Amino acid sequence: MSIVLEQLIFNDIEKSWGNSDFCEQLRAIAASTDADFIVVAPKEEQGLALQMQYYMNNFPENMDGADIHLFNQNPAFLQHLRKLPDNEKYEMTSELMFLGEDEPKPVSTYLEQDPHMLLAEMGAYVLYKTSFLREYFNRVEGSVKLIDIFQQSKMIWKHRVLEDATEKEAVFTDYTVSEMVSCWSYFRELEDKYTTLSLELLDFDKNMFNYLIRNKLGPAFNQNLMDGKLVEARNGLEIFTDFLKGQDKRLVSALVSSGYFYIHFPVANYMMWQSDKLFVAAYLRFLKVLFDKTHYQTKQYYLRHYRRATNATYKAQGLNSIRPVAKCFNLYFEHESKNLVY
Repeated sequence: MSIVLEQLIFNDIEKSWGNSDFCEQLRAIAASTDADFIVVAPKEEQGLALQMQYYMNNFPENMDGADIHLFNQNPAFLQHLRKLPDNEKYEMTSELMFLGEDEPKPVSTYLEQDPHMLLAEMGAYVLYKTSFLREYFNRVEGSVKLIDIFQQSKMIWKHRVLEDATEKEAVFTDYTVSEMVSCWSYFRELEDKYTTLSLELLDFDKNMFNYLIRNKLGPAFNQNLMDGKLVEARNGLEIFTDFLKGQDKRLVSALVSSGYFYIHFPVANYMMWQSDKLFVAAYLRFLKVLFDKTHYQTKQYYLRHYRRATNATYKAQGLNSIRPVAKCFNLYFEHESKNLVY
Protein backbone atom coordinates (compact mmCIF):
# COMPACT_ATOMS: atom_id res chain seq x y z
CA MET A 1 0.00 0.00 0.00
CA SER A 2 1.41 3.38 -1.03
CA ILE A 3 2.33 6.02 1.51
CA VAL A 4 0.15 9.10 1.05
CA LEU A 5 1.54 12.63 1.17
CA GLU A 6 -0.64 15.74 1.42
CA GLN A 7 0.68 19.18 0.53
CA LEU A 8 -0.68 22.20 2.41
CA ILE A 9 -0.07 25.52 0.66
CA PHE A 10 0.52 28.29 3.19
CA ASN A 11 0.60 31.67 1.47
CA ASP A 12 0.97 34.13 4.34
CA ILE A 13 4.67 33.52 4.89
CA GLU A 14 5.66 37.12 5.57
CA LYS A 15 3.63 37.44 8.76
CA SER A 16 2.58 34.01 9.91
CA TRP A 17 5.10 31.33 8.97
CA GLY A 18 5.82 29.19 12.01
CA ASN A 19 3.62 31.15 14.44
CA SER A 20 0.45 30.09 16.25
CA ASP A 21 -1.83 30.77 13.25
CA PHE A 22 0.40 28.57 11.13
CA CYS A 23 0.23 25.78 13.70
CA GLU A 24 -3.55 26.04 13.93
CA GLN A 25 -3.79 25.33 10.21
CA LEU A 26 -1.40 22.42 10.67
CA ARG A 27 -3.56 21.16 13.54
CA ALA A 28 -6.69 21.33 11.38
CA ILE A 29 -5.25 19.44 8.43
CA ALA A 30 -3.70 16.80 10.71
CA ALA A 31 -7.11 16.17 12.24
CA SER A 32 -8.93 15.85 8.92
CA THR A 33 -6.51 14.25 6.46
CA ASP A 34 -6.12 10.57 5.66
CA ALA A 35 -2.55 11.14 4.45
CA ASP A 36 0.40 9.54 6.23
CA PHE A 37 2.58 12.65 5.92
CA ILE A 38 2.01 16.38 5.54
CA VAL A 39 4.28 18.91 3.87
CA VAL A 40 3.65 22.65 4.26
CA ALA A 41 4.99 24.89 1.51
CA PRO A 42 4.66 28.61 0.69
CA LYS A 43 3.82 27.60 -2.88
CA GLU A 44 3.02 24.41 -4.72
CA GLU A 45 6.12 22.30 -5.30
CA GLN A 46 4.74 19.48 -7.39
CA GLY A 47 8.11 18.27 -8.64
CA LEU A 48 9.55 17.91 -5.15
CA ALA A 49 6.38 16.25 -3.86
CA LEU A 50 6.49 13.66 -6.65
CA GLN A 51 10.13 12.84 -5.95
CA MET A 52 9.45 12.45 -2.23
CA GLN A 53 6.44 10.28 -3.05
CA TYR A 54 8.64 8.11 -5.29
CA TYR A 55 11.20 7.75 -2.51
CA MET A 56 8.61 6.85 0.12
CA ASN A 57 6.96 4.26 -2.09
CA ASN A 58 10.26 2.59 -2.94
CA PHE A 59 11.83 2.80 0.52
CA PRO A 60 8.92 2.80 3.00
CA GLU A 61 11.15 1.42 5.75
CA ASN A 62 13.05 4.73 5.69
CA MET A 63 9.92 6.58 6.78
CA ASP A 64 8.94 4.52 9.82
CA GLY A 65 11.28 5.62 12.57
CA ALA A 66 10.98 9.41 12.72
CA ASP A 67 8.33 12.04 13.40
CA ILE A 68 9.83 14.64 11.04
CA HIS A 69 11.79 14.12 7.83
CA LEU A 70 14.11 16.65 6.17
CA PHE A 71 14.84 16.10 2.48
CA ASN A 72 18.05 17.47 0.94
CA GLN A 73 19.70 17.32 -2.45
CA ASN A 74 21.55 14.17 -3.48
CA PRO A 75 25.32 14.97 -3.61
CA ALA A 76 25.70 12.71 -6.67
CA PHE A 77 23.05 14.72 -8.48
CA LEU A 78 24.68 18.03 -7.55
CA GLN A 79 28.00 16.74 -8.87
CA HIS A 80 26.28 15.83 -12.15
CA LEU A 81 24.78 19.33 -12.41
CA ARG A 82 28.19 20.95 -11.96
CA LYS A 83 29.54 18.96 -14.91
CA LEU A 84 26.80 20.07 -17.30
CA PRO A 85 27.69 22.69 -19.93
CA ASP A 86 26.40 26.17 -19.15
CA ASN A 87 23.78 26.06 -21.89
CA GLU A 88 22.42 22.64 -20.93
CA LYS A 89 19.65 22.23 -18.37
CA TYR A 90 18.64 19.09 -16.52
CA GLU A 91 15.00 18.13 -16.94
CA MET A 92 13.62 17.30 -13.51
CA THR A 93 11.70 14.01 -13.32
CA SER A 94 9.30 12.48 -10.81
CA GLU A 95 11.66 9.54 -10.35
CA LEU A 96 15.04 9.62 -8.61
CA MET A 97 17.75 8.73 -11.10
CA PHE A 98 20.91 9.13 -8.98
CA LEU A 99 20.29 6.85 -6.02
CA GLY A 100 22.99 4.41 -7.06
CA GLU A 101 23.13 0.71 -6.34
CA ASP A 102 23.14 0.95 -2.55
CA GLU A 103 19.85 1.51 -0.77
CA PRO A 104 19.72 5.07 0.61
CA LYS A 105 19.85 5.35 4.38
CA PRO A 106 18.57 8.33 6.37
CA VAL A 107 20.69 9.89 9.08
CA SER A 108 19.38 11.37 12.28
CA THR A 109 19.56 15.08 12.95
CA TYR A 110 18.20 17.57 15.46
CA LEU A 111 17.09 21.18 15.48
CA GLU A 112 20.37 22.64 16.76
CA GLN A 113 22.23 20.90 13.93
CA ASP A 114 19.82 21.99 11.18
CA PRO A 115 18.02 25.07 12.56
CA HIS A 116 17.20 26.29 9.05
CA MET A 117 14.40 23.69 9.08
CA LEU A 118 12.36 26.42 10.77
CA LEU A 119 12.57 28.81 7.81
CA ALA A 120 9.72 29.23 5.34
CA GLU A 121 11.99 28.51 2.38
CA MET A 122 12.55 25.01 3.79
CA GLY A 123 8.85 24.22 4.09
CA ALA A 124 8.67 22.19 0.89
CA TYR A 125 11.53 19.96 2.11
CA VAL A 126 10.11 18.99 5.52
CA LEU A 127 7.58 16.19 6.06
CA TYR A 128 5.59 15.76 9.26
CA LYS A 129 4.19 12.39 10.25
CA THR A 130 0.44 12.87 10.60
CA SER A 131 0.10 10.51 13.56
CA PHE A 132 2.80 12.44 15.42
CA LEU A 133 1.04 15.76 14.79
CA ARG A 134 -2.30 14.38 15.98
CA GLU A 135 -0.77 12.98 19.14
CA TYR A 136 1.09 16.23 19.81
CA PHE A 137 -1.88 18.53 19.26
CA ASN A 138 -4.15 16.29 21.35
CA ARG A 139 -1.98 16.65 24.43
CA VAL A 140 -0.77 20.23 24.09
CA GLU A 141 -2.79 23.09 25.54
CA GLY A 142 -2.85 26.64 24.26
CA SER A 143 -1.12 28.09 21.22
CA VAL A 144 2.17 26.72 19.94
CA LYS A 145 4.82 27.67 17.40
CA LEU A 146 6.61 25.54 14.84
CA ILE A 147 9.72 25.33 17.01
CA ASP A 148 7.63 23.68 19.74
CA ILE A 149 6.65 20.91 17.32
CA PHE A 150 10.28 20.29 16.38
CA GLN A 151 11.40 20.28 20.00
CA GLN A 152 8.76 17.71 20.95
CA SER A 153 9.57 15.29 18.14
CA LYS A 154 11.34 12.14 19.26
CA MET A 155 13.37 11.71 16.07
CA ILE A 156 14.19 13.72 12.94
CA TRP A 157 15.68 11.98 9.92
CA LYS A 158 17.52 13.57 7.02
CA HIS A 159 17.35 12.11 3.50
CA ARG A 160 19.88 13.31 0.90
CA VAL A 161 18.08 12.02 -2.18
CA LEU A 162 16.35 14.87 -4.02
CA GLU A 163 17.15 15.88 -7.60
CA ASP A 164 15.73 19.38 -7.61
CA ALA A 165 16.53 21.15 -10.87
CA THR A 166 13.98 23.95 -10.60
CA GLU A 167 15.17 27.47 -11.32
CA LYS A 168 16.15 29.20 -8.11
CA GLU A 169 15.02 32.70 -7.29
CA ALA A 170 17.42 35.49 -8.16
CA VAL A 171 19.98 36.41 -5.54
CA PHE A 172 18.78 39.30 -3.43
CA THR A 173 21.80 41.58 -3.63
CA ASP A 174 20.41 43.85 -0.93
CA TYR A 175 20.38 41.11 1.73
CA THR A 176 22.14 42.60 4.74
CA VAL A 177 23.95 41.56 7.89
CA SER A 178 21.13 43.21 9.82
CA GLU A 179 18.60 40.88 8.20
CA MET A 180 20.82 37.90 8.96
CA VAL A 181 21.17 38.85 12.62
CA SER A 182 17.46 39.63 12.90
CA CYS A 183 16.55 36.18 11.54
CA TRP A 184 18.98 34.47 13.89
CA SER A 185 17.96 36.46 16.98
CA TYR A 186 14.25 35.74 16.46
CA PHE A 187 14.77 31.99 16.43
CA ARG A 188 17.51 32.12 19.07
CA GLU A 189 15.08 33.73 21.50
CA LEU A 190 12.66 30.87 20.91
CA GLU A 191 15.45 28.31 21.23
CA ASP A 192 16.51 29.77 24.59
CA LYS A 193 13.26 28.49 26.09
CA TYR A 194 14.37 24.92 25.45
CA THR A 195 18.15 24.89 25.65
CA THR A 196 20.56 26.16 28.28
CA LEU A 197 23.65 24.12 27.39
CA SER A 198 26.27 26.42 25.86
CA LEU A 199 27.54 23.81 23.39
CA GLU A 200 24.07 23.16 22.00
CA LEU A 201 23.41 26.89 21.74
CA LEU A 202 26.72 27.31 19.92
CA ASP A 203 25.60 24.57 17.52
CA PHE A 204 22.36 26.44 16.90
CA ASP A 205 24.17 29.76 16.37
CA LYS A 206 26.91 28.50 14.08
CA ASN A 207 24.62 26.33 11.96
CA MET A 208 22.00 29.05 11.50
CA PHE A 209 24.63 31.67 10.62
CA ASN A 210 26.42 29.27 8.27
CA TYR A 211 23.17 28.57 6.45
CA LEU A 212 22.36 32.27 6.10
CA ILE A 213 25.89 33.12 4.95
CA ARG A 214 25.99 30.22 2.50
CA ASN A 215 22.56 30.83 0.98
CA LYS A 216 21.95 34.57 1.32
CA LEU A 217 24.66 36.90 2.58
CA GLY A 218 27.59 35.35 0.73
CA PRO A 219 25.84 35.05 -2.65
CA ALA A 220 24.60 38.65 -2.32
CA PHE A 221 28.15 39.88 -1.70
CA ASN A 222 29.53 37.88 -4.63
CA GLN A 223 26.77 39.03 -6.97
CA ASN A 224 27.46 42.67 -6.13
CA LEU A 225 31.12 42.08 -7.00
CA MET A 226 30.23 40.48 -10.31
CA ASP A 227 27.78 43.27 -11.15
CA GLY A 228 30.42 45.90 -10.48
CA LYS A 229 28.45 47.31 -7.53
CA LEU A 230 31.58 47.87 -5.49
CA VAL A 231 30.07 50.48 -3.17
CA GLU A 232 27.32 48.07 -2.15
CA ALA A 233 29.81 45.20 -1.88
CA ARG A 234 32.16 47.30 0.26
CA ASN A 235 29.40 48.53 2.55
CA GLY A 236 28.21 44.98 3.12
CA LEU A 237 31.76 43.78 3.70
CA GLU A 238 32.45 46.51 6.26
CA ILE A 239 29.29 45.69 8.22
CA PHE A 240 30.10 41.97 8.10
CA THR A 241 33.60 42.77 9.35
CA ASP A 242 32.17 44.71 12.29
CA PHE A 243 29.82 41.81 13.00
CA LEU A 244 32.70 39.31 13.11
CA LYS A 245 34.77 41.65 15.26
CA GLY A 246 32.02 41.73 17.87
CA GLN A 247 31.60 37.95 18.09
CA ASP A 248 33.27 35.32 20.23
CA LYS A 249 36.26 33.62 18.62
CA ARG A 250 34.58 30.22 18.91
CA LEU A 251 31.65 31.40 16.81
CA VAL A 252 33.74 33.15 14.15
CA SER A 253 35.93 30.07 13.84
CA ALA A 254 32.82 27.98 13.25
CA LEU A 255 31.55 30.14 10.37
CA VAL A 256 33.38 28.11 7.74
CA SER A 257 30.83 28.95 5.03
CA SER A 258 32.58 32.33 4.82
CA GLY A 259 35.55 30.63 3.15
CA TYR A 260 34.21 30.37 -0.37
CA PHE A 261 32.37 33.68 -0.53
CA TYR A 262 34.87 35.90 1.25
CA ILE A 263 38.23 34.21 0.60
CA HIS A 264 38.13 32.16 -2.58
CA PHE A 265 35.66 34.15 -4.66
CA PRO A 266 37.23 37.62 -4.20
CA VAL A 267 40.69 36.26 -5.01
CA ALA A 268 39.46 34.35 -8.07
CA ASN A 269 37.72 37.53 -9.26
CA TYR A 270 40.37 40.04 -8.19
CA MET A 271 40.15 41.86 -11.53
CA MET A 272 36.64 43.03 -10.59
CA TRP A 273 37.83 45.17 -7.68
CA GLN A 274 41.60 45.60 -7.96
CA SER A 275 41.40 49.29 -8.92
CA ASP A 276 39.02 50.32 -6.14
CA LYS A 277 41.25 51.54 -3.30
CA LEU A 278 38.39 51.80 -0.82
CA PHE A 279 37.34 48.22 -1.45
CA VAL A 280 40.95 47.03 -1.18
CA ALA A 281 41.27 48.74 2.20
CA ALA A 282 37.98 47.26 3.40
CA TYR A 283 39.00 43.78 2.24
CA LEU A 284 42.35 43.94 4.02
CA ARG A 285 40.59 45.01 7.22
CA PHE A 286 38.13 42.13 6.82
CA LEU A 287 40.95 39.62 6.39
CA LYS A 288 42.73 40.95 9.47
CA VAL A 289 39.62 40.54 11.62
CA LEU A 290 38.75 37.14 10.16
CA PHE A 291 42.16 35.56 10.69
CA ASP A 292 42.62 37.16 14.12
CA LYS A 293 39.30 35.62 15.17
CA THR A 294 39.93 32.21 13.62
CA HIS A 295 41.31 29.13 15.38
CA TYR A 296 44.11 27.07 13.86
CA GLN A 297 41.72 24.26 12.88
CA THR A 298 39.57 26.65 10.85
CA LYS A 299 42.60 28.03 9.03
CA GLN A 300 43.49 24.45 8.15
CA TYR A 301 39.95 23.93 6.84
CA TYR A 302 40.29 26.97 4.59
CA LEU A 303 43.68 25.72 3.40
CA ARG A 304 42.27 22.29 2.63
CA HIS A 305 39.43 23.65 0.52
CA TYR A 306 40.84 26.94 -0.83
CA ARG A 307 44.60 26.53 -0.47
CA ARG A 308 45.81 29.12 -2.97
CA ALA A 309 43.36 31.83 -1.98
CA THR A 310 43.86 31.17 1.74
CA ASN A 311 47.64 31.38 1.47
CA ALA A 312 47.36 34.64 -0.47
CA THR A 313 44.86 36.30 1.85
CA TYR A 314 46.71 35.20 4.99
CA LYS A 315 49.91 36.77 3.64
CA ALA A 316 48.00 39.87 2.55
CA GLN A 317 46.56 40.57 5.99
CA GLY A 318 49.93 39.92 7.63
CA LEU A 319 51.71 42.37 5.32
CA ASN A 320 48.72 44.75 5.12
CA SER A 321 49.23 44.64 1.37
CA ILE A 322 47.05 43.33 -1.44
CA ARG A 323 50.08 42.23 -3.47
CA PRO A 324 49.91 38.53 -2.44
CA VAL A 325 46.30 38.43 -3.66
CA ALA A 326 47.29 40.05 -6.97
CA LYS A 327 50.14 37.58 -7.41
CA CYS A 328 47.87 34.61 -6.65
CA PHE A 329 45.29 35.84 -9.15
CA ASN A 330 47.88 36.35 -11.88
CA LEU A 331 49.38 32.90 -11.34
CA TYR A 332 46.29 30.76 -10.91
CA PHE A 333 43.07 32.51 -11.89
CA GLU A 334 43.69 35.10 -14.60
CA HIS A 335 43.86 32.47 -17.34
CA GLU A 336 40.43 31.07 -16.56
CA SER A 337 37.94 31.97 -19.25
CA LYS A 338 35.00 32.19 -16.87
CA ASN A 339 34.40 32.84 -13.21
CA LEU A 340 33.49 30.15 -10.79
CA VAL A 341 29.78 29.75 -10.16
CA TYR A 342 28.54 29.37 -6.61
